[in-house]
Amino acid sequence: MWILTLDGGGSKTLARLTNSATGQHWQQQAGPASLTNDFDLALSNIRQLSQALCQQAAVTSQQLVAVMGLAGAGNPQQHQQAMQLLQDDYQQLLITTDARTSLYGANLGQPVLVVALGTGSVAMRLLANGNEQQIGGWGFNIGDEGGGAWLGKQVVRELLWQVDSLSGVQSPLLKAVAQHIGDSAERLLPWLKNASPTDFAEFAPLVFQFASQCPLALMLRQRHIDAVEQLLWQALEQFALPVVLLGGLAKDTLPLLSAACQPLVQQAKGSALDGGLLLAQQLISNVSEPAHEHQ
Repeated sequence: MWILTLDGGGSKTLARLTNSATGQHWQQQAGPASLTNDFDLALSNIRQLSQALCQQAAVTSQQLVAVMGLAGAGNPQQHQQAMQLLQDDYQQLLITTDARTSLYGANLGQPVLVVALGTGSVAMRLLANGNEQQIGGWGFNIGDEGGGAWLGKQVVRELLWQVDSLSGVQSPLLKAVAQHIGDSAERLLPWLKNASPTDFAEFAPLVFQFASQCPLALMLRQRHIDAVEQLLWQALEQFALPVVLLGGLAKDTLPLLSAACQPLVQQAKGSALDGGLLLAQQLISNVSEPAHEHQ
C-alpha cells in the first residue's frame, strides 16, 4: 500500500510517500499550502509535491491513499472545494487540518494537548476516548495569537508608531524591519496593501534575535509569551494532558514559558507526517470517519 501524507502550512509544505509494505519512504518540500491564504497556490504546491514523489517512487497518484493536513481546511467551503478538485487524483483521500495531523503525530495517537506556533497558532487536544477539540486558530484577521503572523503584525504596528513620531525610528528591531519595508508612507503603504500573513511572519524571528539589545523587542517577546500561555491554559481547561509545542516558533518560545507551564511540556514523539500516517492507517482499516467528511 502506498500512503501519501502531507503537511501544508502558511510558510511551507512537507510531503512523504511511504510504501507501507517495505517501510521505504521519499520526502519533498515545497512552498505554502494554506487554503485560506492562497487557495490556488496551495493546490499547485500539493500537486507539484505529489507528482515529484510519484516520479521518485515510480508509481501513479491513483495508487495512493492520501491524507493531507492543510491550514485552512477547517473552513467547510474550502475543504469541499479542495476535495472536489483533488479526490479523483487518488485512490482514497482525506483532507483535514494541519492541526489535526500534528495532534496525532505529537504523542503518536495517545492523549495530548498540542499548541502549534507557526505562521498562525492553534491548540488541539486529543482525549483518551478519542474526542478531539480545537481551541483558537480563528485566523489572522481576528485570532492566531502567538503565531508568527500575529507577532509580525505587532512589530509592524510599532514601526508605524515610530515612523509617525518626531524622533523617527529608534528601535534596533524596527530599524532592521524598516530595511525590508521602508520607513516612509511612500514605501510602507504599498507594502501594507499587499502584505500576506506569511510576509508578516517573516519578522517574528527578529523579535527573539533583538530581545537582548532592544527594549521594544523584549516587550514584544513577552507579549508573545503571554499570548501563548493564554492559549495553552484556555485549551488545557480541567484535563491532565501532556503538552507539546510545535511549529517554527516553538523552539524559541519553550524556554521562556513560566514556571507553571514548563513542567507540563514534553517533546513531540512524532511529526504531522507521522500523524497523517496514523490517520491513513485508520482510513484503510475503515476505523475513521468517511474520507469525504469534513474534519
